[in-house]
Amino acid sequence: MEIKSRIWIEKDGKPFIGYGKIELLKKVDSEHSITAAAKALKMSYKKAWNLLNDMEQLAEEPLLVKSIGGKSGGSSKLTPYGKKLITQFEQLNSKCETFLNDEYKPLTNGIS
Repeated sequence: MEIKSRIWIEKDGKPFIGYGKIELLKKVDSEHSITAAAKALKMSYKKAWNLLNDMEQLAEEPLLVKSIGGKSGGSSKLTPYGKKLITQFEQLNSKCETFLNDEYKPLTNGIS
């Protein structure tokens, strides 16, 4: 039995963030562009924009600094809070994977 984890952090009872959204944030951070991040993750720009806006509305602080226009067409980069969110999610995910492998998996051994 292979155990895969997907973590949702909830705020006010609403799904706030999950693996796919974290991957989008990480791509925006590395590409400095929502368009390039969406393309790299094979999603539409509109979907990426909507996911990022949803996260921004629920976040305690801004996640992105967006600049529009200019010769490059604009850019986006993560705020320190956005980077902190990625780090916290990865730490939490690591702890959950450890729990699933060390504590939960032995309990389900032999169950398919």
